[in-house]
Parts: sequence; structure tokens; C-alpha cells
Amino acid sequence: MMMKKWKHLLAGALMVAGALTLADTKATAASITVQPGQTLSQLAKVNGTTVEAVKYTNNLNSNVILAGQQLTLPFPYKVGSGDYMSYLAKRYNTTVTDILSVNHLDRTNLFIGEVIMIPVGKNGVTIPPVKAVETAPAPGAGKASVPAPVHATAPAPAHAPIKTTVPVLTPIPQAQPAVPTVAGLPYTKTVDVAATAYGPGNINWQWGGYTRIGTKVRAGVISVDPNVIPLGTKVWVTGYNSPLLPAGGFVAVAEDTGGAIKGNRVDLYIEANQQQLVQFGKQNIQLYILK
Repeated sequence: MMMKKWKHLLAGALMVAGALTLADTKATAASITVQPGQTLSQLAKVNGTTVEAVKYTNNLNSNVILAGQQLTLPFPYKVGSGDYMSYLAKRYNTTVTDILSVNHLDRTNLFIGEVIMIPVGKNGVTIPPVKAVETAPAPGAGKASVPAPVHATAPAPAHAPIKTTVPVLTPIPQAQPAVPTVAGLPYTKTVDVAATAYGPGNINWQWGGYTRIGTKVRAGVISVDPNVIPLGTKVWVTGYNSPLLPAGGFVAVAEDTGGAIKGNRVDLYIEANQQQLVQFGKQNIQLYILK
């Protein structure tokens, strides 16, 4: 009964810990010890961050890490309504410059739903190392006494009953497969697509700027082929090269369609003029289908 209670408590604690990752609370960086065979890119991918963010937070000049090395991992933060750069820098005791540098940003404005890395460990919150507690010797204690030799006892009589115990076998729980994540968000699969851009510069305003499902067009909306990506699907968009979009990637929702959008082809809505949309051109990007 006591073991069952402890399991419930442990499960609750793990759920709370997971929720705090992107919740409206004071976050801390994770301190890890590099294991033999681990690489910087593996650690960054498993922990939902980037190689550049880990190198910046730990002042690393190369991608080489050694077994036993201590690393501090920055944590991903999902931008919410009312968040702005200087507020996040003050809240997490870091600087706007550090946040811009670790995310390779040249802007201070943020997008709702955008995930950025907070470089905790530069000027931010860190987990203090736990020091070993040394026990002082008792007053007057001298050299350690030498234990008296232990003499072997005589064997038990042959007629003495021999007690045997049956070992209890405890089943070993099967390890659950790790759920893949991108920017701290779980996903089911990736899709390589060709992307173009549309926006106020070329959108058909005779429809009032509404999407196929009836929502207002806005930043974070993409046009898709419903046979490839169902309408309403949330995706993580990355792999593009444009100063008009968040650096690294952003969360988008498939809410629109188009006559030319067939197969692995998408249209990204961007608040830009016609010239900027033309400059975006056609790019090969990746979509992570989020859970």
C-alpha cells in the first residue's frame, strides 16, 4: 500500500516538473554530466535545444565535449501574450543581448507561439552544486583502532537442519521508448515540403482575408494540401531562410488551401508587401507534425 502511494506521488511530481518547463514560473537550467559516447548534437536534440545555444551557455569554442564534463542546458520558452524581450531578460536574470545572441535574432519583437532559448547560466539562474558534507572526528579521537581478528567458527553438526530460502524474482520494467521532440514540443513525423509565401501584398481580399476554414488570415497560418496535411494540424516550421520569420522555427496551423497548393507544397502567410513576398521565392523547408 505504501509503495503504491509513493508511485502516485512520484508520478504527480513528474507531471508537475514537466508542466513547469514552459509554464509561467521561474525556470532553471538543467545541469548534466556528459556520458561516454555522447555528442553535443545528441544532447541538444534530446533536450529540445540547439548546439549553438549549448555552446553559448557553456562558453564552448568547439563541438568537442568529454565524458564526465558538466554542462548547463538552456531551456526553451514558448512566447505568450504580453511577453516582450526586456521583460523575459529581467524575469530570468539574463540580458536582452544574451537572448538575442543565443537565438541569432536581430529583432527584439516576439511572436506569440514562438519558442526561444533562454540562456540561463550566463547571468541567469543556475542549480548550485551540492557539496559533500564532511563529518568532523569526535573530540579526543585518535588513530583508527585495528579490528580484532575474526576466527572461523566450527562447522555445524552434520545432523543440523539446513535452512534454505527461495529467491524472490522481481520483474524488470520495460523501458518506454522516448517521445521525439522539437523545440520542446512532441511530434509524430516530419514532412519535407516546398514553401512559398503569401500575404497582404498578393492575397485575394475579395474574400475579406479569410482562410478556407473561416478564420482570419494572420501570422502563423499556412496553406496546405488537405490530402497531405489535414486542416487544423499544428506544425513546427523550420529550415527556411527569411528575416521576415522567427529565427529557428515557429508553430503554425494548417487553416488554408490554394489552387496551386498540391502534394508536398505549402504557402506561408507573412505580413509583408509584394516585393518582400517575391524575394522569399520558393524554399525547401521541413514541417514537424505536432501531437
